[in-house]
Amino acid sequence: MDFSTQAQKFTRLLPEFVVSIGQSLFGDVCYKILIYDAGLLVIPPQDQAVLPCAKLAFSKLLGLLIVIASSVIKLPQIIKLINAQSAVGVSIIGTVLEAASYLIMFAYAVRFGFPFSTYGEQSFLFVQDVAIVILLLVYSSKQTLAFGVLPVVAGISYYALVYVPGPSPTTLATLQTLTIPLSLASKIPQIITIVREKSTGQLSAVAVFAYLGGSLARVFTTLQEVDDQIILAGNLLSAVLNGILAILMAIYWNSLTPKAPEDEAKKKQ
Repeated sequence: MDFSTQAQKFTRLLPEFVVSIGQSLFGDVCYKILIYDAGLLVIPPQDQAVLPCAKLAFSKLLGLLIVIASSVIKLPQIIKLINAQSAVGVSIIGTVLEAASYLIMFAYAVRFGFPFSTYGEQSFLFVQDVAIVILLLVYSSKQTLAFGVLPVVAGISYYALVYVPGPSPTTLATLQTLTIPLSLASKIPQIITIVREKSTGQLSAVAVFAYLGGSLARVFTTLQEVDDQIILAGNLLSAVLNGILAILMAIYWNSLTPKAPEDEAKKKQ
């Protein structure tokens, strides 16, 4: 009796809830091939569908890992802002544009029914960007604007994600296309800020490099699971821009953080 046959004795007795989770992730056919029949353990594979299913399974698991990691990926940035109580080095305009881009992509994916593993991180990143925008406004002495952010964000999010009928498919497709230049516009101010100040300021290195890895992984999952050239182009652009930010982070890693304008004013008094 070979190892795969022994494994099948175990995989065919898995609890029903485990089977349901596996089928929801990989689909009935790929679950049977990979798990129920222990297809990955048969060398060489006897079923020609093993490799495509294995690639799909890897993409699903990678996508879920991205979603889980994204729920905390910007926390280092948020903590750094709170500890420093300064907005130096982080672009408010860039963060606002990035948040808008995430909301559009999130709404597009939800309305068109894409698998959650291919877009779920956008919801977490959007919420974290909103938190960062509020902190940046507070630490830039714009508290009035900071208090007005939440109701505006809540209203727009409700219309884009929940309200029926909400945006039309044509409108969503147009907005999704606009996320490509929007992503470009969201990163350019941050790149310009770093180059001009020759410092990364309060920008978190952990967030920058983790996001680069996530955007590269998202290109792979999009190729595997989503037949949408607009989304693929957006993810490719995101990976390139995050790569530029990572390079700048490496170049100015040990640069001194410039003092905020208000600190300079106090020093002159």
